[in-house]
Amino acid sequence: MLPYLYFGDLAFPMYGPIIGIGFMIGCLISIYRSPKYGIPREDCLYAMLFGIIGVVVGGKVLYILTDLPRIIQYSQYLFGTLEGITSILGGGFVYYGGLFGGLLGAYIYCRMYKICFYDLLQTVVPVIPLIHGIGRVGCFCAGCCYGIPWDPPIGMMFTESVSAPNNIYLFPVQLLEAALNILLFAILIWIFRKPRKVPAVGVYLIGYGIVRLICERFRFDGARGFFLGLSTSQWISILVIPAGLLILWIARRRRIKKEAVLTPIEISAEGEEEISAKEMSPEGQEEKK
Repeated sequence: MLPYLYFGDLAFPMYGPIIGIGFMIGCLISIYRSPKYGIPREDCLYAMLFGIIGVVVGGKVLYILTDLPRIIQYSQYLFGTLEGITSILGGGFVYYGGLFGGLLGAYIYCRMYKICFYDLLQTVVPVIPLIHGIGRVGCFCAGCCYGIPWDPPIGMMFTESVSAPNNIYLFPVQLLEAALNILLFAILIWIFRKPRKVPAVGVYLIGYGIVRLICERFRFDGARGFFLGLSTSQWISILVIPAGLLILWIARRRRIKKEAVLTPIEISAEGEEEISAKEMSPEGQEEKK
C-alpha cells in the first residue's frame, strides 16, 4: 500500500520505521509502568533493549528454519553469492521466534543484574501486543504477510509491493491482526492496571494464541513452513494456548499452597496478640494475682 516514503529520488522503506515507532511507544509505556512493579526505570529500558536483540535473532532463526527446504534447494546460489547471503539475512522474520528470543534476551539481562524476571514480565508483557499490532501496520505497508484473495470492498490491491502479488485483491489480514493485537493490549492493560498475582505471560499466550489461529486462516504467503496442512505458527499456537493455561494453573496452585501454609501462622499470631492483650488488661492482672 505504501512500501516506501519518497524524498526526491530517495526511497525509504516504511516497514522499519513503523516497527521502530512501535518499539519506542512500547518502551515508554513499560518504563512508565515499571515502578509499580518494583523495577527501576533504567533497568526496564535496558532489559527491553536486550529483548529487542533477542527479537531480531530469534525471529530470523525461526524464519530460516521454516524456509529451510528452499534454502537447501538453492544453497549453491544463496551461500555462493553476496546477493544470496544478503537475501537470507535481510529476509523475513517469524513472530514466535522473535517473541521467545525477546523473552530470552530480557531473562539474560535479569540474570546478569539480579532483577526479578517475573516482575519484569508483569511490566512488559501487556505492552507486547501493542508493539506487535503497530508492527503489523508496517507489514501492511510493505505487503508482506499478505492475505488470501478476497473481493472488494474488503479486499485491497497492492500495486508496487515486492512481497505480495500485485494487482490482485487480497484480504488485509495484517490490519485484522493489528486490530486484534491492539484489542488484546487494551484487555491486558486493564487487567494489569495494578499489580496482580496472575502471571501476565500466561494470559498473553492464551490470548495471542487464539488471535494467531484466527489470522492464520486468512494468510496466503507461502514461506511459513507447513506440516500436516498446518503452518508453523498454527502448530506453535496450538502449543502456546495450553502452555498459557498451564502457567496460570501452576501459579494458582502455588498461591493456594502458600495461603494454606501462611493461614495457621497468621491465626497463631492473632491468638498470641489476643492473649497478650488480655494479660495486660486489669482483669488479666487480677487473674495473675
